[in-house]
Amino acid sequence: MSIIKHGTHVVFLNSKTGEQKCVRLPRNSDVYIKPLSFQADSLIGQRFGQKYQVVKHKLVKIDESSPPLTEPVEHCGKTNEFIKDDGATQILSQNDIEEMKSKGITGDEIVKNLVENSTSFNVKTEFSKAKWLKKKINKHQPNIIVKKPSIRLFASSSVSKLRPDVLAKIINNANIWSGSKAIVVECKDDLLTSAVSQRVGLNGTVLQVFEQRLPHNMYCKWLDFSQEHMKALKYYPLKFLGKLNPNAEQEDLNKNGSSNCDDESIDQKHELGKRKREGKTVNFEDYKTVFEFLKTEKFDSLVISAFYDPFPVLELLWNSLRSSGNLVIRTEYLSVVLQCANFVNEKGCSELSVVDQWFREIQVLPGRTHPDMRMQTGGGFILSCTKICDGIYEHGSDMPVVSEPKEIPSVQVAEPME
Repeated sequence: MSIIKHGTHVVFLNSKTGEQKCVRLPRNSDVYIKPLSFQADSLIGQRFGQKYQVVKHKLVKIDESSPPLTEPVEHCGKTNEFIKDDGATQILSQNDIEEMKSKGITGDEIVKNLVENSTSFNVKTEFSKAKWLKKKINKHQPNIIVKKPSIRLFASSSVSKLRPDVLAKIINNANIWSGSKAIVVECKDDLLTSAVSQRVGLNGTVLQVFEQRLPHNMYCKWLDFSQEHMKALKYYPLKFLGKLNPNAEQEDLNKNGSSNCDDESIDQKHELGKRKREGKTVNFEDYKTVFEFLKTEKFDSLVISAFYDPFPVLELLWNSLRSSGNLVIRTEYLSVVLQCANFVNEKGCSELSVVDQWFREIQVLPGRTHPDMRMQTGGGFILSCTKICDGIYEHGSDMPVVSEPKEIPSVQVAEPME
């Protein structure tokens, strides 16, 4: 769907500040993206990916067929050593610029007037001209780019905790396919859950183990998943994950000396997340059906991406992963990864690997190709492996085939002849 319709979610990108905002397209209401405010009713029926300019509180489509003010430049031998940047080289004042904006003059015309009234523009180098024009266009002609919500777009935003390359690495190593069953453990948001659910589709199942008191489904709503797609998502609280191990629960009861203690106090023993939120108390009865599903089913993939220690979660969910299932753990601490690697190595796994996903952004321009000055190079440590078990298994079964011992026929040794 490349046409914008009423009620769908749209991502607005401000070219001046780089801010992204995903909103459900309203009717007869304003959209505010700092520092711009405009009406979005004119977007109904338009295509995604077009650029607009805010003029008198309305969106005006930019004609992309016209030549841009900034063009690629080649290397030149000039310098700016004789240019005095003291503010006196611009004839137009700030009041003149504000007056042009109040009259409804577009940012294109304002930038052209600034070029014509600048006494130092023509003596600048070609690099300085391109940089100066880019700065003025971002200041006086901020564009609003309307984009369709996508996983890659959300991962590229400044608020995302997972870079696009890290997210792609996790999905690839977890071997997520259409119709598979996966467990996703993450905190803060549901970006990873949305990416897995989009790959699994309607025929599969995604079970999200959430940390807070309510499930994370923000990105799933922004991607406009259908009701059938949302039914394939299941949620289970992290604080009740300890109920998968009845032996540990019985040990806690014995330590307390009484089995009539309050249920809430028992549940607090198995609360693995470090952060607690005030609000409605999570009731185990609301997730009893999901608990039985988690306890009886075997899953094809287990993905853990959290800021707390994932080792207790791995211990509890390891038996829920089927044979030949894929495990992926992403964390920022190497010591935690090594502890998980020793655990899965003892349990039985193949293709065990621990990598640090390194990423570097590079500006590619004629004569100005260099790495960006400020960037995040490290994306965290990623552990991935395939679960293996001893024994002989039939295709699609998680129970080993028990072969009946065969009777060895007795061999009679002939007596030597005298």
